Amino acid sequence: MKIKFAITWNSIRSSYWFLPCLMAGGAMILSLVTLKIDYTLLANKGGTNWYYPGGADGARALLATLAASMVTIFGVVFSIVIVALTLASSQFGPRLLRTFLRDRVDQVAIGTFISTFVYCVLVLRTVHASGNDPFVPEISVRTAILLALFSLGVLIYFINHLSASLQASHIIAAVGADLDITINREFDATLDDEKFDSNAADDLFASATFAVGATSRGYIQAIEHTELLQMAEKHDLLVHVPVRSGDFVVPGDTIAFTSAELDDPNLLSSTVNTALLLGVDRTNEQDVEFPVNQLVQLAIRSLSPAINDPITAMMAIEQLRAGLCRIAEHAMKSPVLTDSQGVARLLVTKQTPEHITDAAFSLLRQYGSSNLEVTLSLLNMIEQVSRRTTDPAFHRALFRQALQIELGSRTGLPAEADRKLVAEHYARLTQLPWPALPKTT
Repeated sequence: MKIKFAITWNSIRSSYWFLPCLMAGGAMILSLVTLKIDYTLLANKGGTNWYYPGGADGARALLATLAASMVTIFGVVFSIVIVALTLASSQFGPRLLRTFLRDRVDQVAIGTFISTFVYCVLVLRTVHASGNDPFVPEISVRTAILLALFSLGVLIYFINHLSASLQASHIIAAVGADLDITINREFDATLDDEKFDSNAADDLFASATFAVGATSRGYIQAIEHTELLQMAEKHDLLVHVPVRSGDFVVPGDTIAFTSAELDDPNLLSSTVNTALLLGVDRTNEQDVEFPVNQLVQLAIRSLSPAINDPITAMMAIEQLRAGLCRIAEHAMKSPVLTDSQGVARLLVTKQTPEHITDAAFSLLRQYGSSNLEVTLSLLNMIEQVSRRTTDPAFHRALFRQALQIELGSRTGLPAEADRKLVAEHYARLTQLPWPALPKTT
């Protein structure tokens, strides 16, 4: 349930309706409070109203003008946001729209203008000058003026923030922050995780041979391990999940193996499928490769002939380097999970450092093979990451990518001097303590 709540909350906070609706509700409550104060002041005056200096007609005109202005500004702001999203989608890729949609400043700006409009309309309906006892809610009108001034400040800050948030450096830094958060969740192993040897996991779960198929299609956004553990403990099962977050499944794909079949096969299938949260897009809740792919996409689009911005590509590579260095310095969680009694029940498939390394380098070295600076940045990233890890498998994955980069530069770089520079950098890499180096041809 915790993972499901996190996925739902991320979806809600990435929308443009949630926070504005909350702020509009707050405006309704504020109008009730200020009007209550005005009515109290009126009663304490013994039936004599504490008149607003402009009178009832002036208060009505002021509130109506403010309400109309807020609607107009909201329309302008919303149009600006839509244009910004269109530009961001075309320049940086549609997969990065989630970064813009969850921007709190944009949501607060939209919510501010809507809530000020709602407040002015609710106060406007109470102003009247008919009869012997006219009512002009002075406190409420003055509050509306303050809200209008605040909205003006929000508009100025919004324009400044939007111009800054569209810069490539801010977008790349935001994706890099998402990568750090996901790495902290998936690679900071606890003491309990370290009790099991992942190399013996296959032997431990060898009896899990009964396949469970998927009943729907979509990307696996997250896997609710708690539900699978509870089912396995209740029915005394061993469960092996061969898929992982980020995989795309269709009905009939094998998503789990169990050590036995239940009397009710529909119960087993329903429980397993419910534990796998599917969606139309990937998320970074348990998927480290998702922000890695976003950074790779940013770099590749920057290297395209239409944009031709290798500096932006190198900025994305630096964020990838930071993420891989962080992975190299943290232990990977064990794929074996235990139930409440400490019995091994669940074997999950993890995104290993080797898989993440391939995701970070494979496309980049292909699209950047004709650019000297990008090629050298990739080799430098390999060197920096390799110095921070002692994992032989991680080392082999890094060196395999270094070898492919060097081989690609032989045909990708037209200048002999550039190819020589890459060869020299690669030669320095080979002097590092790599395990079982392959031969260069």
